Amino acid sequence: MKCALQDFRLIALALVSTSVVATGCSDDRSRERAEAQIQRLADDLDARTTDTGIYIREDDVRETDPWGKRIKVTYSQGGVAEMIEVRSAGPDGEFHTTDDLVAQRMAANLKGIGEGIKRNAEATAAGAARGLVKGAVEGAKESIKDSLSRKKKPSQPRDDADAGETVPAK
Repeated sequence: MKCALQDFRLIALALVSTSVVATGCSDDRSRERAEAQIQRLADDLDARTTDTGIYIREDDVRETDPWGKRIKVTYSQGGVAEMIEVRSAGPDGEFHTTDDLVAQRMAANLKGIGEGIKRNAEATAAGAARGLVKGAVEGAKESIKDSLSRKKKPSQPRDDADAGETVPAK
């Protein structure tokens, strides 16, 4: 009877070990699938940009990870770059824990910066040209006023040898 009990324990231990190993393999395969899924989704979303390099937001991603939880996509912007993050909650189903799977992509909005500079440069040049024309017109008006006011002033003494004579204003 003692041998039969030991055999039963060994069989039970073998079944439990097999179950744990099989579950571990299943978790490994699920993690591999989830990793491939979020990398693919991050690549797809990273390829969707406007002509200026800004991400086209896909806020309602309906895909679920191998554990049945919806995948979360977030966008952030800082300076000249935008970032996209694709996150699976992992086996525990809780976001922002150690078992999460995360894929991130970043897009530099250099084309958008170039377009902005171009637009601003055109506006600045147009404004400067208007300012130059306005300044030239104002300058011409001032010159005409000055010359007219000099013509209207009474005659002034000359600085040459004939200091006593006066010269009429032009």
